[in-house]
Amino acid sequence: MTSETQQMPLADALATARIGFGAMQLAVPGRRLDEQQAQAMLRRAVSLGVRHIDTSDAYGPHVANDLIRQALHPYPAEVLIATKVGVARDDSGAWTPAATPAALRAQVAENQRRLQRDVLDLVCLRVGGDGLLVALLRTFDRKPHQAAIW
Repeated sequence: MTSETQQMPLADALATARIGFGAMQLAVPGRRLDEQQAQAMLRRAVSLGVRHIDTSDAYGPHVANDLIRQALHPYPAEVLIATKVGVARDDSGAWTPAATPAALRAQVAENQRRLQRDVLDLVCLRVGGDGLLVALLRTFDRKPHQAAIW
């Protein structure tokens, strides 16, 4: 097994390849890829064995997740989609913290909606300011059956 395909455990029943597809490249501010080419690139990556796609609804915003959904939905069972919450883009394209409990809940819901997923495989918190971890813990301080993600 090569290092590109070697499985990396993430949780009890969740593992993925160490090398994946970073979707931020699909939504660089000021540069928009041709949608057909971007979708073809995503489908080609999966056909070549990519099993981990890293995205965020903040990319674009919305551009990367929309392209992923358009190219791959319904998703192959073996593809893990990891998304991120905790930041947003302002009107100038700069990253800004967005980690209040309401913002985190809204970002999870928007990622689910745009990716057309009832359950997100993996949600990562982008840490960028004081109190961010506390906000996350307060947001998702629920029993597993009460939360949108676990």
